[in-house]
Amino acid sequence: MKRTKIFFTMLLSFNVLILSAKDYKASLFGVKSDGITLNTRSIQTAIDFISSNGGGRLVFYVGRYLTGSIQLKSNVTILLQEGAVLVGTTSVYDYSGINGKMALVSAEGQQNIGITGKGVIEGQGAALQEQVGIQIDKGYLEGPLSKVSPALIAMKECTGIAIEGINLTGACGDVQFYDACKDLIITGLSVKSNSVDNSRGICLSDCAGGKLSSLFFSTSGKELTIDGTSANITVTTCINEQGEKIGGKD
Repeated sequence: MKRTKIFFTMLLSFNVLILSAKDYKASLFGVKSDGITLNTRSIQTAIDFISSNGGGRLVFYVGRYLTGSIQLKSNVTILLQEGAVLVGTTSVYDYSGINGKMALVSAEGQQNIGITGKGVIEGQGAALQEQVGIQIDKGYLEGPLSKVSPALIAMKECTGIAIEGINLTGACGDVQFYDACKDLIITGLSVKSNSVDNSRGICLSDCAGGKLSSLFFSTSGKELTIDGTSANITVTTCINEQGEKIGGKD
């Protein structure tokens, strides 16, 4: 009971932080919404600035924002307004990650971070995986394909994560992967990833304290994977495209 009370107190504090956070328009940092300009450096500059100045929300309005890998920093939330699409580039060399797990959006050892709104993160998974395969065949990348296929979101050893309301589509690998993270809220998502084989919806490994709710899955791999070392994870009203209830540990 005491652990539960502490957990939900922390979640409340995080929500208060989000509500009181300062908003920064992505365009103020030179981020372009034309779907052509590669915005990786501009978006990362914005995230770093917001984090170093006390935190806030980086707001994306209607448009397509092409990017490679970006890293979330403490006290920063990406807000994707309805009509905003964060689009992953199809060049594998524009991706990096954590502990060998490449991702479009990653974070390691950060606190109070999130991605919220009604917008979309689109991975262009089929086109990206095709390019990954070409680079493996040429000997420029070391396979297997699953090892070097970027996820949409990957986080490690982070505390206070809110992923709310967004649409996640077309991952090249797993859609979301959380390793040794604490105090997660993942709610109201539409997770659709069928363009490549074995694209898993959400993977939790060694995580502690989390609320997963109102999630819709349409994925080529398992919708939800929670390993046996994860603790205090609740799963409610999560379904797949067949209307089947999703939940529970592996």
